[in-house]
Amino acid sequence: MKPRYLALLLFSLAGLTAGAQQLQLYDNTNYKAIYFKQACDLISKTPNLVLLDVRSPGEYADTSQYVGSRIGRLKGSVNISIDSVEKHFNDLKALKGRPFLVYCSHSQRSRRVSKFLADSGFTNIYSLNGGMTEVNRTPDAAFPCKSSLYTSNLPYKLIPPDDAVAFVKDKTNLVIDVRPAAQFNGTDSAEFNNIGRFKNATNIPHDQLDQQIGKLAKYKERPILVVDLSLTAEVNAAEKLTKAGFKNVSVLYDGIDAFILRFPSASRERKELLTGEPGYKLVGVKETVDLLNNSPNTVVADIRPKDQFENKAEQKFLNLGRIKNAVNLVSQEQLEGYLANKAKTTPVLIYGSFSAGTRGMKGMPVASPSELAKKLAAEGYTHVYLLYNGIYDVVWSAANVDGLQSAKGILTDHEGLY
Repeated sequence: MKPRYLALLLFSLAGLTAGAQQLQLYDNTNYKAIYFKQACDLISKTPNLVLLDVRSPGEYADTSQYVGSRIGRLKGSVNISIDSVEKHFNDLKALKGRPFLVYCSHSQRSRRVSKFLADSGFTNIYSLNGGMTEVNRTPDAAFPCKSSLYTSNLPYKLIPPDDAVAFVKDKTNLVIDVRPAAQFNGTDSAEFNNIGRFKNATNIPHDQLDQQIGKLAKYKERPILVVDLSLTAEVNAAEKLTKAGFKNVSVLYDGIDAFILRFPSASRERKELLTGEPGYKLVGVKETVDLLNNSPNTVVADIRPKDQFENKAEQKFLNLGRIKNAVNLVSQEQLEGYLANKAKTTPVLIYGSFSAGTRGMKGMPVASPSELAKKLAAEGYTHVYLLYNGIYDVVWSAANVDGLQSAKGILTDHEGLY
């Protein structure tokens, strides 16, 4: 996951949320944890189902001060934020005999509320794995129910990586990359920003968009896709365009890195549509699982501080376990020393806590995962892989993404969402 999701991890542990660690341990015990495909079936066959959205009112109405949290909602849902559930408990109790489908943005809050309701005597509770994040990542064509269930108050459309493929291939569409020029060109001083771009993208940095909008007037009726590393930056740019009268604006859901990590490093999608990827391979959870299953000789370098590697960090949310057979190598010197007697064709997987850009935050690795990967590739190592969004992405995906349940098999010393 990306650094911005840390705010969700650090969600206040007051009242209802107290002691809410190891959340997924209660999946399918206290309540049923289901994927979006199952939710579609449940909703269509359960007319008395209560759809309960436990996000904040701003998130629910797409008016949150955090623009990256404006990601739509499910039609027919009622909104009672997690910090208001106890206050409105009598209202919920009146519906106790009906089944509930509880959801939020990432399924952490929904798990907390689902457990609370189950502990309070509710007997037919479902929690939506991945929440609205996974709903937005879901390809429209693969899930026809999405069009009938999803709604938003947004003046632009959020499109998932799978649906972006056809959009980008269509030369009549305009792809605007609003990252700074250095990031777009792969020359940024922070290596984790140099991850590649769409071949046919036009770079208009966000801080220049106001001045450039006039020159784009001829494209007002043309489909436009806004791209950045940050969903927040994408949304801010999309809002500027729609306010200026552009009629058909879309946002690449969760950024250019979400597109890159959706497809394997050797995939046709990445080869045909992207350019400027680094000399090492950026990988997501699926490719990581496949790599470790198919190449058991892979050196797995965990660059987190020792206390996190050993599950002894004072901040409990940092105790995520580790990938099986990982070695704790927290610096370039340690990593190079460990590899000294190994062939440069040896596969090397590098990972940190969260995204590759979280270096310097409290509790995060001192070394940059991206910098370590870059240096190894420059030294001639031919199979360097960077798990771009860190071990947290493995943990979260194993619990929430349909088809990635097997990711739990590469983890050790791990129980529960934290």
